[in-house]
Amino acid sequence: MQGMKQKGEEEVKTGTTTVGVKYNEGLVLATEKRASMGYQVSSKNAKKVYEVDEGIGITTAGSVGDIQTVVRYMKAETNLFKYRKDRKMSPRSVASLMANILQGSKMVPYMGLFILGGYNHEEDQPEVYQLDPAGGVLGGDPYYATGSGSQVAYGLLEDLYEEGMDKDTAVSISLRSIKSASNRDIASGNGFSVMVIDAEGCEVLGDEEVDNYLEE
Repeated sequence: MQGMKQKGEEEVKTGTTTVGVKYNEGLVLATEKRASMGYQVSSKNAKKVYEVDEGIGITTAGSVGDIQTVVRYMKAETNLFKYRKDRKMSPRSVASLMANILQGSKMVPYMGLFILGGYNHEEDQPEVYQLDPAGGVLGGDPYYATGSGSQVAYGLLEDLYEEGMDKDTAVSISLRSIKSASNRDIASGNGFSVMVIDAEGCEVLGDEEVDNYLEE
């Protein structure tokens, strides 16, 4: 996110590009790896996609400390639910839980934007949601993008997305959208992270697999 001010501190600018794209049997969560503070690149290998429960992942954009705190909360709460209920939460339920956590702190918000995706086994379909710092949830669209490069990413997703496409196509257009954003957004770059989620669970693609998609 850009232009965030914290009490007693100078303005701190951060940015990123993340996307979530559904395909016929699952969904793709993809990010780049640059972490920035103003005009400084503070990390070239930042983690921005996390598995918060079995088969459910999120992408993150915003304040690193706030994001890591939210991820810890989500992992703890989903594990506690499984312990108490002896079953996993659906992606929709995890999105609602996360929205409640964010809404409960909106007076001193966690400064982050999130894309949450998972496979709903009861309905036999993938689901993807976007969440804002105040706990707002958007759902129903087949793809979302967040971060300072999201406008460029959305431009490609609007042009390239096709309903019913397969996994390889979804990974390819996700990477193309982030690559284009990285070429125009100084806060995005330094490689890619890709998580594929389907009925079998979450799979993080290796660097060689990502390179193969980029070369196609």
